[in-house]
Amino acid sequence: MKVISITGNMNDDVPFFETVIKPILKCLTNRDIPIKFRKVKKAIDFNFVNYRLFDFIHSFGFPIGKKGNKLFIPKVFYKKKMVKYLLQGFFATDGSLVITDNNGTVYPRVEANGIARDLLIEINKFLNCKGIKCKFYESKRKYHFYPNSQQQYRLQINGRDNLKRFVKIIGFVNPKQIDKLSKYYGCTES
Repeated sequence: MKVISITGNMNDDVPFFETVIKPILKCLTNRDIPIKFRKVKKAIDFNFVNYRLFDFIHSFGFPIGKKGNKLFIPKVFYKKKMVKYLLQGFFATDGSLVITDNNGTVYPRVEANGIARDLLIEINKFLNCKGIKCKFYESKRKYHFYPNSQQQYRLQINGRDNLKRFVKIIGFVNPKQIDKLSKYYGCTES
């Protein structure tokens, strides 16, 4: 069976699922797919069967099953100059906008974490080529203490100027990140 599953965090991904993902799925499938709430796991998801959409996604080389380090940006996204949209989705799900107060100075950082080392390296190179200073790190998490866990990797974009470039060139689509960005700009303007 060709099942498509999209999972998020119940605490802060509901607006993203309702205002971004659900309308896209309605457009692609011509169906109103319900969001399922998994309270025990504190997760929400879309879980549905759609052979045509499944085959379309797989036709780009997107792996079936566990993704691990099999992910990459398909060449068609580069050819059609659509990498921006793929990265918007990536940062909406695996990224975050972190605002810290360093002794009275409000400091922004865009970061993303995952196990797909090659994908993160590819994104790092793309962003740096676009003038967004991005760093790739091997995460220092003690991953080996947890059963079945894998090495984590991280992308980090530091500072106000890099944030401005990121917003201009890539942008955020997740409401929680847009809201945080708006608050950041509100507290730094004066």
